[in-house]
Amino acid sequence: METTDFGIIAMEVFFPRYFVSQHDLEVADECIGKYTQGLSQTSLGFCSIQEDINSICLTVVSNLIKRVNIDLRKVGFLEVGTETVIDKSKSTKTLLMELFETAGNFDVEGVDVKNACFGGTSALFSALNWLESSSCNGRLALVVAADIAVYGNKAARPTGGAGAVALLLGPNAPLVVDPGLRAIYMKHRYDFYKPNLSSEYPVVDGQFSMQCYREALEACYKLYKQKAASKGLNGTVTSPWCENLPKVNNSVDYMCLHSPFTRLVQKAVGWLALVDVRMVCSEAGKITSNGSDNHQTSLKSNHLNSVDPDICTALKDYSATDEKQCDIPDRQLDATCIKATESLYKRRVDPGLMFARNVGNMYTASLYSCLASLILNVPKAELLGRRILMYSYGSGMASAMFSILVHPDRELSSVVDCSLSSLSEGTGDSSQIKYAVHQRLFKERTQVSVLDFEHMLEERRISHNSVSFEPLFRPDGLFPDSYYLKRVDDRYRRFYDKFPGV
Repeated sequence: METTDFGIIAMEVFFPRYFVSQHDLEVADECIGKYTQGLSQTSLGFCSIQEDINSICLTVVSNLIKRVNIDLRKVGFLEVGTETVIDKSKSTKTLLMELFETAGNFDVEGVDVKNACFGGTSALFSALNWLESSSCNGRLALVVAADIAVYGNKAARPTGGAGAVALLLGPNAPLVVDPGLRAIYMKHRYDFYKPNLSSEYPVVDGQFSMQCYREALEACYKLYKQKAASKGLNGTVTSPWCENLPKVNNSVDYMCLHSPFTRLVQKAVGWLALVDVRMVCSEAGKITSNGSDNHQTSLKSNHLNSVDPDICTALKDYSATDEKQCDIPDRQLDATCIKATESLYKRRVDPGLMFARNVGNMYTASLYSCLASLILNVPKAELLGRRILMYSYGSGMASAMFSILVHPDRELSSVVDCSLSSLSEGTGDSSQIKYAVHQRLFKERTQVSVLDFEHMLEERRISHNSVSFEPLFRPDGLFPDSYYLKRVDDRYRRFYDKFPGV
C-alpha cells in the first residue's frame, strides 16, 4: 500500500540556559527602546565556550530520541542544516552518528547543508525527497537545524541568539507538508556572509539584507499563491478567519516566518497584505474596465483574492504604488501596513514567536522554533485541520515558501514536548507557564549581566579555533541532559560529555 502524508512526526527545541535582557543591553548601549521596541525583542540566549554547534546538536537529537523513544534502527536519513562551521571538512552529522552506534545502524544518508539561515529548510526538502524515493524503504528521516549567532559589532549584537530544532519525519504525519507546493526564489547577493574563516563573525549589510528578505518574501508568496490556486487552494494570507471550519480548511490560517528579530516579522505580515491588496485592486480594475461601474462591488465579488475587507480598505491608497517599493524603505508605509494587519498578526503569527522573542535569532532553526512555538501556544482544537504558511530565508540569497497541514485526525500531543510544567500540574493553570518547556524558558534559565555577557563573548572570540584547550565548566549554563565540550586535544579533536544535572 502506498504511504503518503509525509511530514513532521515529532520535533524538539533546544535553547541555551544563559540569557541577557535586551533592556539591560539597551541601558548599557544608551539606546533605550531600540531593542525592546524597535526590534521587539525581550531577551537574548547565548552559549558559553562550553557549548558549540556539535554539542547543541547532540543535545537536541538525544532529547528527541529519548522523548519519543525513537528506534534508531528505523532511521535511514539524517541531515544537519547549519552555518556555524567549526570544521571545514568533517560534518556535524558524522559526529551525531555516535548516537547510532549502540543501535548498530550505520546505513544513514545525509551530511551537512550550508547557506546562511536556509540550510535547515534545504535539509528538510532533501529529507522529504528521500522519504518519497525508493531509497527510503519504509524508514524515517531526521533533520537538525542549529546555529550559534554571534556578532562582533555592537549594533548587530541584539539580533544574535542560539538554538537548535530536531525534526523526525515520516509518513502519516500529524504535520503534513503540502506536496508540490514549494515556491523557491534564489539570487546572488552580498547582504550577509562569513568570508573570514578564522572568525565566527559575519559581514553584514543590515538594511540591504532586510530589502533582500522582503524581495524574496514577496516573490515566494506570489509563486506560492499561483501553485496553491492550481491545486484548488486559497493561498491568500489575509483571507477572513474561518470560524466554522470544515474538516480541512483550504486557506492559509497561520504563518511562521523566518525571524531575525520579531519586528521584522510584523513588518513582513504587512508586506504580504499589501501584495494581496494590490492583486485584488488589479483584478477589480480589470472587472471595472470590462463594464462594472461599482469598484467596491468588484472588490467584494473577487473570490480568487478574498482579502479581509478591513485590510483592503486600510491599504487601498497604496495599491497603485510601485511594486519595487521594497528597494526604498518607507517607514510610513510600514507603519500603515502594521496597523492594518494588527489583529491578523496577533491571532495568526504572534503565537509562533515565543522563542524568537525570548531567545533571539537561531538562524537555520529560527523558522522551525516558530512552528514549535505555534503548536505549544495555540489550543489544539484551533490547530486541527488548519494550514500553516512557512517562509524560509537565508542570506546570499536562498528562500522558500511552503505550507503544512495540521491533520484533523492525528494526535498532536507528541509532536512537541507537551509535558506539563510542575508549576501548573494539577492546577488547571492555562497561563504562560503551562508546559515544561515554558518553565525552562521563563523560570529556569540563568540571567547574566551585560558585563558577564560581554566577557563570555570575548572568551568565545579568543578561544575560536583553539587547540589543546579545556573550557571552563559552568554548570549554571547547562540544562540537565545537555552535552558540552569537555576538551580539544592537540590535534583539534573535540570530545564531549553529558551534564546529568540534579
